[in-house]
Amino acid sequence: MRKIHRFYIVFLMLTLIFGGCGQQLQNAQNKPTTGINDGAVKVIYEDEGPSQGGILNLFMVKPKTLNPLTTQDLYVRQLSSFVFDSLFYEDESESVKKGLVDSYNFSQDGLILDIELKDNILFHDGKKLCSDDVAFTIETIQNVDKKSSYYDNVANIQSIKSLTRLSFRLILNTPDTGFIRRLTFPIVPKHIFKDWPIDGHKDSLKLIGTGPFKFDSYNEDSIKLLRNDNWWFLQDEDGLSHPIWLDGITFKLYSDRSEMMQAFQRQQIDIAWLDDGDLGSYSKRADIFFNKYVSNTLEFLVISPEGTSGSPMKHESFRAAIIRYLSWYEHENPINRGESVIDFNENQYEGKINQNTTINALIDSGYFYDYNKEYLYTYKNNVKTPVHLSLIYNELNMDREYTGQWVTDALAEIGIKLDVKTAETRELQKQIDSGKFDMMLLGCRVPYYADKNEILEYTKKILNISHANEVILPLYRKYGAVLYHNYIRGERNPLWKNIYNGWQKWYLVHPNQ
Repeated sequence: MRKIHRFYIVFLMLTLIFGGCGQQLQNAQNKPTTGINDGAVKVIYEDEGPSQGGILNLFMVKPKTLNPLTTQDLYVRQLSSFVFDSLFYEDESESVKKGLVDSYNFSQDGLILDIELKDNILFHDGKKLCSDDVAFTIETIQNVDKKSSYYDNVANIQSIKSLTRLSFRLILNTPDTGFIRRLTFPIVPKHIFKDWPIDGHKDSLKLIGTGPFKFDSYNEDSIKLLRNDNWWFLQDEDGLSHPIWLDGITFKLYSDRSEMMQAFQRQQIDIAWLDDGDLGSYSKRADIFFNKYVSNTLEFLVISPEGTSGSPMKHESFRAAIIRYLSWYEHENPINRGESVIDFNENQYEGKINQNTTINALIDSGYFYDYNKEYLYTYKNNVKTPVHLSLIYNELNMDREYTGQWVTDALAEIGIKLDVKTAETRELQKQIDSGKFDMMLLGCRVPYYADKNEILEYTKKILNISHANEVILPLYRKYGAVLYHNYIRGERNPLWKNIYNGWQKWYLVHPNQ
């Protein structure tokens, strides 16, 4: 049985639910020396192994503030991961590791979490990290509420109290022994950030953290960071076994994200990423490295408990049979448009799931099946009437067109005809508001921290179907891709939470221009 990918959830936005578009690269310019590899043109750079040197150039949209605690800005979040450290962090397998934390302990009831910080961790200005810095960080996030992208991380904290210079206690509102997974936000120095505004930036404000790179400068064109050779993690028992290879990182500033691919093509930046579009065309390019990852775009099927006129979707038992059947069908006939998130486990049901058992379940729900002509039917005004359902999705979405055909084929095997149509976003929204549809293909952005049940319940609330059961079937997480110029060497393991994951092992095989 296929391993089911565990996923976590962020903010669901209906403006993102309906569409998706790709970005196209232009023809490469100023290509480096090439050679022949297995009959294809392949970029070749002399590589004598890791050594220190070179500046990595990354993309950033010009920020309104550099305060990582008081913004939802994705690019500030990315930049701050190089300047600050967190109490805990997740590795590539999503296992939680200790960062600034030396030890921790939960009370038996799961409401109290005591944490001891590592000693002698220095901020970039030489001041030592202490528990007051952690308390200040958490209280700042709580005070700015939803302005912070980390608000959900600390929403369950009732209070924080410093016990000693290095220890503090968290009191939680509800028991959560897995709470350390949420303590993965940047810890800032109180003596610096107590004077920072919520919005805006002044030249006198310097980003000071405990992380691997130190703030150097900020101007209209870029933000520059330099390597911190005194980074505590270099000497840590679980830290790096080698120096940081990069001399520094420059975040080039642009007006909006639409400029990213053009900047990458011109080699103004070294890395770009895509979370939609035709990824396959980029994987064939010989002049770049291409790494796919599971993105935070979740595709799902919604079944309306209202349905169209006379629809069987009004009956929970009918919807339940359809969802169980589609879960089984995807297990046997994968959609292959991303990583499946369908949690199919036949042991959770009574008896085997297949076409025949599903037909029997639908018959038990009050419907009939013509075994000679192989279709499901009911009676209306004493007339034998085939069961027809409808499915709608936004136009110009190739992935949903494919999924729509997949659902059509699946239902045909249990004698149900599916009428599939597309509509503009406005029409989809009207149907969501009225509930007058049978099935709809939608999508959302998966937030950083929430479990499967939370995202399903929140989705039901947004779609005004919280009162009903058996109405949502998560299908798959779409793939994204990160593109690297070939002079970046080392492990490349991008994650949707951290596009630049693996940077600690990166080195450059030629100086940046």
